[in-house]
Amino acid sequence: MSDQIQPLNYSAHAIEDLVRTAAEWQDMGALQSARALRGVIELLRTSVKFILPNCCNLIDPDDLRQTHLDLIRLPYPCVAFEAPWEKEEEGPESVGEFKQAKANKRIALCWESNPAFELLPGLNSILNAFPEGGVFVLPIYWGPEAKKWSVPLGGAFVPYENTAQRLSMDEALPATRIANQALIDAGQVKGSALQFRAEPFVLLPEFHEAALNTYGSREKAFAQIILDVHDEIMVLVQACSVLNCANVTTADIPPAAALNKKRQASGKQPFFTYKVLQLADERRGASTGSGGAHGAPRMHLRRGHLRRLESKTIWVRPTTVNAGSKLGSVAKDYALSGKA
Repeated sequence: MSDQIQPLNYSAHAIEDLVRTAAEWQDMGALQSARALRGVIELLRTSVKFILPNCCNLIDPDDLRQTHLDLIRLPYPCVAFEAPWEKEEEGPESVGEFKQAKANKRIALCWESNPAFELLPGLNSILNAFPEGGVFVLPIYWGPEAKKWSVPLGGAFVPYENTAQRLSMDEALPATRIANQALIDAGQVKGSALQFRAEPFVLLPEFHEAALNTYGSREKAFAQIILDVHDEIMVLVQACSVLNCANVTTADIPPAAALNKKRQASGKQPFFTYKVLQLADERRGASTGSGGAHGAPRMHLRRGHLRRLESKTIWVRPTTVNAGSKLGSVAKDYALSGKA
């Protein structure tokens, strides 16, 4: 297996699919959802894009703690974290009564809260409860069933001031309780898992109304959103934890100029420049010639852990690295706490 990183180019292909979907929704009268999707497309187009390892396998699930929540700060106002999502064992197609579409290509689109920007009317009202701000997270995914890039009913807002804690089911809010119980029953989350705040929001109003009719309650519809965004929130937590370590840097992988010229000529979305993570003392320059990603830096960062020193936090990788690992999602060992 080559240790050179190849761009995934998920965002370019996702933009092409989502543009078609927005047009279809416009034609069918789902005007609010079409407008929201066009906003998502623009965010995705302008985001800074990162390539992450399979299932964002950066940190052992058992190591996740308050330190990681404290490090949730995006390196740029809007970021797209791309990761393949191939597991040795496929997860269930449903968690309890909630359908879970298979998705083996993932984008976690994340943007900082900003009073001057609002993806959807009223979305920033959440800042009334969390004036310290936070990060909005939206999954964008591709799976073998639909064979196209899609978005779920909604995403989640992860506040900066967040606390990892263990709550009983009786203490959890209704939608959170329903979602977490479904995950526990499916064996995807431990009953003793730590929880932290992640407030669900609706992206697609018309389709959310249909979900309300299907599930019969607002709480269950929000529980579906919590389940859909669960993995991508953990991508945010893991990626930010590593990015904000003092000994971690990034290297750019530019697109091949000739390939982009060909794509533009045929009316396709050009490919983007990507960033990869690497240890600061193991820097390797990416090629900036016409070859694009040829000679790109190695993906140094695989599963490891954080070490807090007196004045900084550093990332420590294991001595032995299994670059071909298909270990499952870290989301299995953290539950999310939000309100409906």
